[in-house]
Amino acid sequence: MKKDEKWADLHIHTVKSDGTFTVEEVFENAKKAGAAAIAITDHDTVAAVDEALFFEKKYQIEFIPGVELSAIHNKREVHIIGLYINWKDKEFLERLTKFQKVRVERAKKIIKRLKDHGIKIKFEELYEITDNMNNAGRLHIARLLSEKNIVKSVKEAFDRFLGEGKPAYVEKERITVNDAIEIIKKIGGIAILAHPSHLQTDEIILKWKEQGLDGLEAYHPDQPYSVSAKYIDLARENNLLISGGSDCHGNQRDYGKIGDIRLPYEYLMDIKKYYKKL
Repeated sequence: MKKDEKWADLHIHTVKSDGTFTVEEVFENAKKAGAAAIAITDHDTVAAVDEALFFEKKYQIEFIPGVELSAIHNKREVHIIGLYINWKDKEFLERLTKFQKVRVERAKKIIKRLKDHGIKIKFEELYEITDNMNNAGRLHIARLLSEKNIVKSVKEAFDRFLGEGKPAYVEKERITVNDAIEIIKKIGGIAILAHPSHLQTDEIILKWKEQGLDGLEAYHPDQPYSVSAKYIDLARENNLLISGGSDCHGNQRDYGKIGDIRLPYEYLMDIKKYYKKL
C-alpha cells in the first residue's frame, strides 16, 4: 500500500486481557504508527471499551468496539472476533462473566499442576502481570514464570509446561464456533474468523458462513502475503468481508506490533457499509 494511504488495525489486545499495553498506550502506539482506525479485541472482555472511547477523542483515532471469543472445532481452538458490538448488552456481559470464571478456574488448576511438578507460584502473583484478574490465563502464567526466571522466555514456558500435552496443560472449556458467531450476531456485531491460516483447512469456512460468519481476517502477522492473497480471493469469491490486524499483545513478542499489519481503509469502509445495513 502507498505510504500516505489510510489504514486500520482491527485486532489489538490490552492489559485488560493478555496484552502488555494499557488502553492509552495502544492509542499512543497507533498514533505514532499512523493508524486511522483501531479495534480493541480483548479476549472474553470489553473492559477496555469505555476508556477507549475517551482516548478516541484525545488521539483523534477512529475506534471500533470489539471482542475476541475462543471456540473449539475438531479439538482445535478457533477465535472469532466481534466488531461493532453492543458492549453494554446485559445478557452478553453475563456470558462474558461466565467465560472469565472458567478462565480463572483453569488458571488455578494450571498453578496446582505446576506445584505438583515442583514449581511454586501463587495465583495472587498474577496481579503483577495483569490489569484484570478475571481474565487471567496461560499467557499471564507464562509471563510470571519468565519474570521469576523459572524459564527464560514465554515460549519456553509453553514448550516445557503450558502447551498442549505438557505437564501443566489443562483443557479449557470452550463454546462451539456456531455459538461464538451467534453471541456476536445477537449483540449486533460483525463476526470475523481470526487468523484463518491457523485452521490448516479452509473447507469449514463456507459452512460457518451459512451459520452467520461475516468475514475473514486476511491480514495477520502469521500470514505471509501469499496466504493473505489467498484469503482475500476466498472472501471476494464468497461475499465475505475482509479484515485484518496486528494481533498486538504489546511488548511480549518481537512481531505483531501496531503498524506491522496495515489493513487498507477501503476494507474498513466495506465493513462499515455492511454494518449500517444490519
